[in-house]
Amino acid sequence: MEDKEIQITKKQKIVAGIIALVTLILLVSVFGGKKAEEKTAPSVAVKVEEKMPIKEEAEVQKPSEQQPEVKEAVEAEAVEPATEETEVEEKVVEEEVDEGKIPEATKEVIKVEPKNSVLTFEATTEKALNYQVFYTVEREVWYDAEHVVDHQGEAGTHKYSIVIPSDKVFRIRIDFDANPGKVIIKNIYLDGTQKADLNNFDGYAYNQIDAKDKNKDGSLTITSQQDDPYMEYLTPLLPE
Repeated sequence: MEDKEIQITKKQKIVAGIIALVTLILLVSVFGGKKAEEKTAPSVAVKVEEKMPIKEEAEVQKPSEQQPEVKEAVEAEAVEPATEETEVEEKVVEEEVDEGKIPEATKEVIKVEPKNSVLTFEATTEKALNYQVFYTVEREVWYDAEHVVDHQGEAGTHKYSIVIPSDKVFRIRIDFDANPGKVIIKNIYLDGTQKADLNNFDGYAYNQIDAKDKNKDGSLTITSQQDDPYMEYLTPLLPE
């Protein structure tokens, strides 16, 4: 009987030990799970807190969720730079146009009105001369101070165009200043409403001309050291 009681006691002890061990394992697993949950919970909360600002920034950047005042300010800022760039471009174009512009050469052009005539000729002189062109507008054969045109010439070879303020010229005379020296003249024409070729040097009357010679090129060389040298075309330029 005693042996059986001893064996039962041993069995009870083993069973009790197993039960205690299982209980301990259960307790450890239960408390261990709670600690794990306590440790993981804060980390989740931290992650959520870190993501919240990012979400708010994304929401602020959405144009549809902006307030009207903010949208108008943004649109104004977007338009103003474009306007400034356009103005700058226009100014640059104007400057380029202004800097790259080449001034045109200007020359004096004689405008012949219908009521005017023009006497043209080419002259070569050793000094500057004051040419005088006398003309008549009626059948009279004399010349007066009311029908004369002065034109200042230069030394060398030049082509002159002298405007006569009349569309009708009956007679014409060319004066060569005082003491002109040697003068070579050619290509004498009257132009305008009335036209005439005045290169027939045999058709002139010469006053105070010391010498005259016709040249092969059709020009005439005259020499004078007197006060009033001139050549007058004798044939009337209009029918009498």
